[in-house]
Amino acid sequence: MSVHPEIVTKVREIIEQIAGRERTPRDVGPATPLGDGSWLDSVELVEVLVACEEAFGVVFDEANEIDSGGLETLGSLAHLVQTKLAKAERVP
Repeated sequence: MSVHPEIVTKVREIIEQIAGRERTPRDVGPATPLGDGSWLDSVELVEVLVACEEAFGVVFDEANEIDSGGLETLGSLAHLVQTKLAKAERVP
């Protein structure tokens, strides 16, 4: 399943806001790793999750969703958000 571009864009905006433009890779896209240490640290990853929950009105289950690869890349996080929205029937 491809991820809706609006979701990818919003997740990217959230991440850029938390990381700051000076630390955001120039060519960031769905395949960009999130937790490689140069972009986001562990505290900032938690901030991203909280901001995504607030922005999209979803709740993440850390044990099942996040630990299974939901935070590997920008695209995997956007896919996780889209999956949560689809379950709630709120995909844009």
